[in-house]
Amino acid sequence: MNLSKLAMSLGQSATLKLNELANNLKAEGKPVIHLGGGEPEEKIPRGALEESGKMLDAGFVRYTPTSGTAALKKEIAAYTELHYGVKPGPKNIVAASGAKQAIYNFLVAVVDPGDEVIFPAPYWVSYPEMVKLAYGVPVAVKPREGELLAKASDIEARITSRTKAILLNSPNNPSGQVYPEDFIRRMVEICEARGVYLLMDDIYNRLVFDGLKAPSAFTFSKKPLNESHVVSINGVSKTFSMTGYRIGWSVANEALTQAMVKVQAQVSSCPSALSQTAAAGALREGNGFVETLRGGLEKKRDTMVAELSKLKKVKLHRPQGTFYSFPDFSAYEKDSTKLSNLLLDKAMVVAVPGVEFGLEGHLRLSYCGAEKDIIEGVGRIRKALD
Repeated sequence: MNLSKLAMSLGQSATLKLNELANNLKAEGKPVIHLGGGEPEEKIPRGALEESGKMLDAGFVRYTPTSGTAALKKEIAAYTELHYGVKPGPKNIVAASGAKQAIYNFLVAVVDPGDEVIFPAPYWVSYPEMVKLAYGVPVAVKPREGELLAKASDIEARITSRTKAILLNSPNNPSGQVYPEDFIRRMVEICEARGVYLLMDDIYNRLVFDGLKAPSAFTFSKKPLNESHVVSINGVSKTFSMTGYRIGWSVANEALTQAMVKVQAQVSSCPSALSQTAAAGALREGNGFVETLRGGLEKKRDTMVAELSKLKKVKLHRPQGTFYSFPDFSAYEKDSTKLSNLLLDKAMVVAVPGVEFGLEGHLRLSYCGAEKDIIEGVGRIRKALD
């Protein structure tokens, strides 16, 4: 088979692979518990459902402008002003088929072959492969021993003349940790001083617990939006439980945004009109849905932490947001892939190996499913290991 070197170099998404495995095992009637998932169990917002229904009833679902409908952009602008303190214009926004495509648009728009993109570990599994798809070089920066958040100085030390962007995800998948205000401020200062883009993957930015808030990088920029090196990526998949609608977006300076529009025009033409209508309905509905979801996830976080505390050899940084935990199981088994396979075989529990996120010895365990599955799943892990 004549396959490209690029295609051959890419790894398979571990999270999607395990999702498929879990679904197949359930279809076979196996008593599997999926603690590796990445989507809330809650139904979509009423506003999204109603707006979808209106479009379907009308019988017209057509192409939209490449960068998104005016109605969705209006809601994205209002949402950004409310939660980020900056109001983008229509030419600062690109609606995409998920936050993943928005990140890809950015990478293709700024990265030349051999350019570097820096991101701290643990990182979302797709970051290195997406950088490779743009013919860039992924540069992962590991945290110091016993920590889950990298230091700004360690990231700055990895910047070279080939660095085009620093990519941050806060709250972080897989650790659930929130980068503090001083860290975000410093990263903005570094990027603006060096002419490097700061790409903020904010897909979980409102799913934060214990009264905390995920800082907005725009707050610390000394430049107006159309001169800023800060780029924000967000979407409705996590915060609005709309994973299947595949709507994300980017907010950036106008010149970069127009380059991203050209990329998207050649890749996917435009996001689904039906999905954009639903996303606008969700954003228009307001804060009630999000706060209910956030409160429920905080309770499930507490359940996960309580259950993991029963494994005496496990080390855990208490998640501050998202719906993931990233406990350190290295006292039981340092090879996280081997451990993940063992738990699937002995306990019928699906967990994602930490090595896929750049840190060995850990497992990513989700708490976005049913509370009974969290208790039963961690209980099975405890029995398998003890």
